Amino acid sequence: MTTPARAAFAAGLAALALAVPFPAFAGEEAAVVKGKGAASAAKGAVALPRGFRSWTHVRSMVVTDPEEGMYGFHDVYANRAALRGLRARPGRTAYPDGAQFVVSIFEVKQEKGLVVAGAKQRDVVQLKDRRAKETGGWRFASFDPAGKPVAIDPATCWGCHAQASGTDHVFTRYTE
Repeated sequence: MTTPARAAFAAGLAALALAVPFPAFAGEEAAVVKGKGAASAAKGAVALPRGFRSWTHVRSMVVTDPEEGMYGFHDVYANRAALRGLRARPGRTAYPDGAQFVVSIFEVKQEKGLVVAGAKQRDVVQLKDRRAKETGGWRFASFDPAGKPVAIDPATCWGCHAQASGTDHVFTRYTE
């Protein structure tokens, strides 16, 4: 396996844009761009994995406060490595490198008394990378509805995720 080229993602991700060769499970795309095809602006940047909707859907939720940065209707997907971490016994949650979550965020709509997903706003990615020490071993990325990278400040993501230290900085919970 060749080492991917080091590259800057966009403003705000330069410090976290180290390429990490994570293995992909059958049917899952590798988490880091190594060449053509993945939705990303630069080699070595966190990619929006193709086919992530075929991963396990682990949660839907609504953040109802429009002032909240993650406002919207959320659908959360986990790859196999992330799913193993979610299923771990309480107090033993630790995710391996390559564990990845994708959250699709939609507008919040109300139709006939129901809260439903409206137009897609963005996809956000949380990727386990033990070398991302500034953000607790996680890398973060955001993509517009067309799958194009959107510049974010990982420190902003980490500002919230740091609060979830008992679950390796993951907010998502999984119930059978």
